[in-house]
Amino acid sequence: MGLHQFANSLHQIVTNPHVPTGRGLVKHLGWQVRKALNLFPFEQQVSSSRIVAAHKACAVSALINSQGLYDYNNMRLLQWLLRAGGTFFDIGANIGSYTLVASEQGSAQVVAFEPHPTTAKLLSENVRLNGRQNVMVCPMALGRHDGTIRLTDQAGSSINHSVVRDDGGTVEVPCGRVDTFCRTHGVVPEYVKVDVEGFEFDVLTGFGSLLRRVELVLIECNGLSEQRSVGVSTIHKLLTADGMCGPYRCHFEKTTLLAHAGLSREDAIYLRETVSTRLQANGWLVERLG
Repeated sequence: MGLHQFANSLHQIVTNPHVPTGRGLVKHLGWQVRKALNLFPFEQQVSSSRIVAAHKACAVSALINSQGLYDYNNMRLLQWLLRAGGTFFDIGANIGSYTLVASEQGSAQVVAFEPHPTTAKLLSENVRLNGRQNVMVCPMALGRHDGTIRLTDQAGSSINHSVVRDDGGTVEVPCGRVDTFCRTHGVVPEYVKVDVEGFEFDVLTGFGSLLRRVELVLIECNGLSEQRSVGVSTIHKLLTADGMCGPYRCHFEKTTLLAHAGLSREDAIYLRETVSTRLQANGWLVERLG
């Protein structure tokens, strides 16, 4: 781990109000010891689910180790929305933290997309470990076109991403449009998480007209989209032109949704009026955005 990454990890622990700082730092120190001694795999807990840290290169496992629900507000909001059922697409599922948290709601249907073959296998194993019958694991990428793409091939990495050319160290994986997948499988997502390392716009484009039927989107906006595809402003225009409002940040314990404005470490939230009305009927404060 580089010095910058180590410092960033410490900053996340210290600034996370849902994790006791001392406990988080001790857990992180323990992770460093495990890495040094290569004490992997080992089993952890995220929410009420079991999840395996397969090896020391898994950044998601490191987050779970020190912080548990590392996206506390968004994960709890998703669980709350899925209490009454619904279909959740976890796009860029990695080893399955969001998938497992969502699938704890037994009436929910979860479809988890993870294109990297090794990571998709770990995802499937974590789903089986918890005996979740309401999860479909799809080892494929999603994008603008049906076909295949080249993906970086870093074992255990949470930042594998699509590349244009094969300069070595890549793997070919199947890729499809969301609307094609939904027609084939007879499913329509109501809630969506998109975390695909800068190619979020490409995934959203593949929804086609089905985007109008999505109620809520959790979407990563960390600057990579400007480098690899289109900027956040273009993503914002696509979502808001299709009737959504955002970006929001959630404070789950205060039951509030406020303007994101880059103030949250968690993914931005876009939602439809139907979700806003449902939240407000249950005592939530949802800020009106201009």
